[in-house]
Amino acid sequence: MPDSQYVLELKGITKIFPGVKALNRVQFQLKPGEVHALMGENGAGKSTLLRILSGYFEADSGSITLDSLSLTDNRVQFLQNIGYVQEISALYAEMTVYDFLHFVADIRQLPPAEINLKIKETVALLQLNSVLLQKCETLSKGFKKRTELAAVLLAEPQILLLDEPTEGLDPNQKATIRQIIKKYAKRHIVLISTHTLEDVEAMANVVLLLHKGKLQYNGDLKTFTKDAPNNLLASFQKATAE
Repeated sequence: MPDSQYVLELKGITKIFPGVKALNRVQFQLKPGEVHALMGENGAGKSTLLRILSGYFEADSGSITLDSLSLTDNRVQFLQNIGYVQEISALYAEMTVYDFLHFVADIRQLPPAEINLKIKETVALLQLNSVLLQKCETLSKGFKKRTELAAVLLAEPQILLLDEPTEGLDPNQKATIRQIIKKYAKRHIVLISTHTLEDVEAMANVVLLLHKGKLQYNGDLKTFTKDAPNNLLASFQKATAE
């Protein structure tokens, strides 16, 4: 099991695309024990930040470390600690759910003797038994999301990155996924990016608000909504107003 005292630290993360500074010296620390909600308008830099953390993009400047492990200096080893569920499906259409999970377990180098047990446990957790032998291309959007989350959780990554984790799920599925995420966050770092304010209210303890590439707010949810209790939308609108 992971050490619950580890820290993910970003310092001065900057990313520039032609004509736009997507991220401007973003820095913060994340620790296990809380669900961190990454919020912001479209174009604020949320997806860019997740893609940098997951290794898809490289930052133009700044540093990212997991304790003493640097993303720049120890890229492969660092990324072994990352689990990332994108908003857009990343499943292999022709594989069955079981085959896909087994494929991911092999890539993650889980001990062969443990793979079937891990798949069984994760399938039960995400309630995937009814579609286990179904091809991924035939799954509903909700089952696709749950299959992707199951694949990520197989290796129990220290850092879990989730982009719109409940999109496409029905109310019962949303409740289940939220409980799984909250439980996982007790001993792991969890960062969710979402436009769904209901998700933030139901899961998050900490808000990270990006506005035009800058970190506008980093703190607990209660403080973020202190000027408009029980109205997260009003607090979000105030924080992103020009």
